[in-house]
Amino acid sequence: MKVLKAVLTTAILVGALVAFGWFFVSQLGSGGGSARDDEPAAVLFSPPPGYAVVELGGRGELAAAAAAAELEASALRPGAGPVALHFKRPGAEVYWLADPAGDVLEERAAGTSGTRLQTVWRGGLRQRLRWAREHGDFDAPGLAPGERTNLYH
Repeated sequence: MKVLKAVLTTAILVGALVAFGWFFVSQLGSGGGSARDDEPAAVLFSPPPGYAVVELGGRGELAAAAAAAELEASALRPGAGPVALHFKRPGAEVYWLADPAGDVLEERAAGTSGTRLQTVWRGGLRQRLRWAREHGDFDAPGLAPGERTNLYH
């Protein structure tokens, strides 16, 4: 009886060990090609390639109106290409992107909770920059409002 009990216990332990080993190896990934494997692991928080980045992070948190004045000076300079302004405001790290050739403004904001939001304003770049310099936002009267999306979907 003792021998049968020992053999049965050993068989159960070996079976559990084999099952654990099989599970562990299956989790290492064999290129199974699930849809999730093909997606990026996280959303990168940076401007797109081709933008000249102006860093204002060394100034601490910056008011939106002051940042808008900096962006206006950089983006409306003769011969300026796409410009990105990187700064911090209360509760968020922000990139403001201005593309004078495309007449587009974009805001990419990363909140302290990790949420990444993107807002795009199309048309009226000069008017929006002038408005933001005084009011702190790009939603100038008479122009289409920004299109806001969460960058996680």
